[in-house]
Amino acid sequence: MSNETKLYKVIRYVFLIAACIFVIIPLVPLIFMAFKTGAEYSSTSVLEPPKNFLNTYNFAYAIRVGKLGRAFIYTAIILTISLFFQVTMTAMVAYVLHRFDFMFKKAVKIMFTLTMFIPVVATQNLIFRMMYAVGLVNTMWSVIILYSGVGIVGIYIMLNQLDNISREIDEAAMIDGAGYYYTFLHIIFPLMKPACTTMIIINGIGLYNDFYIPNLYLNRDVQTFTVALYKFFGSMSTPFEIVAAAIIIGMIPIMIVFIFLQKYIYNGLAGSVKM
Repeated sequence: MSNETKLYKVIRYVFLIAACIFVIIPLVPLIFMAFKTGAEYSSTSVLEPPKNFLNTYNFAYAIRVGKLGRAFIYTAIILTISLFFQVTMTAMVAYVLHRFDFMFKKAVKIMFTLTMFIPVVATQNLIFRMMYAVGLVNTMWSVIILYSGVGIVGIYIMLNQLDNISREIDEAAMIDGAGYYYTFLHIIFPLMKPACTTMIIINGIGLYNDFYIPNLYLNRDVQTFTVALYKFFGSMSTPFEIVAAAIIIGMIPIMIVFIFLQKYIYNGLAGSVKM
């Protein structure tokens, strides 16, 4: 048993190291290119390190010409408002589904689950017509509204958190004269902070990387980072070393979020799988 355990550990670490190398190798030449000058990029191998890792010209050029700084601001505004409504409404839906019994409760859960199997592209023709009819196309509010919807994964994360919050808390609040709204907003919702944090991280990363919705609904004066990066990358006159710097800039926020909040991601995923 001892030998099998050691062999298992060796295989596990070998596999993990190989997986890390597989992921990191493509990033190394990208980082090298981001710090190279135009002359270096055209005369050296992609695997050759730059002469000066303090060369920030490419990054400054990408932010200035690619308008990535403004795109970051629009992205931050859209994500902040969208995640606020998304988390709040998801918590409300989960609270009702968890604490109350009502007719067609199972049917409601099934309908939320079925939304996972409907391709986004399949419904965009109708949704775009609705957004256009109310004058929201080419404004941030169209993307914010679409991002603010309640998803089944978020509901399961919230339901798992509610399993760990005793119903006696609700009953005690009711005995003291609190209504349902007060009980949820002032007592239950603050106790759901771990689930809310998990949902913000997981959905926030997904929305940050989304390209389809912002590209479809926003004009060129209001762009999220992914759309601005795509259009900057698509310009034939943009040197690739500057494009590499722009890609690195876009990766930095996600890396920071993941490094400092990864434990919430793991806990949230474990909870949603449990459900």
